[in-house]
Amino acid sequence: MHKDVMGLLGRLGLKDRESRIYLACLRERDGLFVFEIAKATRVTRSTVDLTVRRLVQRGFLNKVKVGRRLRYFAQPPEAVLFRQKQLVEDLEQVVPMLATIGGQKKDTEIFYFEGSEGFRQVFDDILLHLRFAPADQRDLLAFSSGADSLRLFPNVQKIFIDKRIKAGAWYKAIATHESMKVVGWDNDPKALRRIKYMPPQVSGFRSEMAIYTDNVVLYSPVKPIGGVIIRNEKIAASMRALFTLVWGLLPEQETAPAAQ
Repeated sequence: MHKDVMGLLGRLGLKDRESRIYLACLRERDGLFVFEIAKATRVTRSTVDLTVRRLVQRGFLNKVKVGRRLRYFAQPPEAVLFRQKQLVEDLEQVVPMLATIGGQKKDTEIFYFEGSEGFRQVFDDILLHLRFAPADQRDLLAFSSGADSLRLFPNVQKIFIDKRIKAGAWYKAIATHESMKVVGWDNDPKALRRIKYMPPQVSGFRSEMAIYTDNVVLYSPVKPIGGVIIRNEKIAASMRALFTLVWGLLPEQETAPAAQ
């Protein structure tokens, strides 16, 4: 759980030591002085001095003067959430203006990603495009190696799938035969998910390919971990047609496989 919290705080833009300092103050309702924060987090006092100032500016901590010293208190999580939502709402209002500043969109764009963090960025890109896609273009289509992706990104259910469901986006995947043993790679209408499986004789498929709106992502969840996103309307349409062809040739999987 602690690792998950640190990861989520990292996604809010906090560095590791910033997250540790925020959590240390959150544990102490009466607040902490700088020397107490340094002791609790094992961060040097000079670094704590600089870090708490940044956290106050960003709304994660507040301060109260006690004599000649400052005691730091963590803002409640709901207050941090409210601030983040306000920032998102403000950004949504300025996005159209920023889009005009960004200039004309190119017909083809290619983005490269490496490592597990790159895989997370791919998820973010998918969610962003699906959220703003028209209802008839909100499906996520994929050729998937299943277990490989889960090993690389074990928290996929919490971080990605729940958000996809909230966006009302169906996930249709053609997965490897081995994926039948993986919980989460099965048919589940509640999870807006439909799966078909490659024949057992198909071997060596260890990658992910996903089609969403005008984008195609190709990614390897096994070493060397990395991939690309291709933004091109015609390429996406062609890959969508290929997926539809293969999907139609495969039998339906009516029941979910038992958990292993």
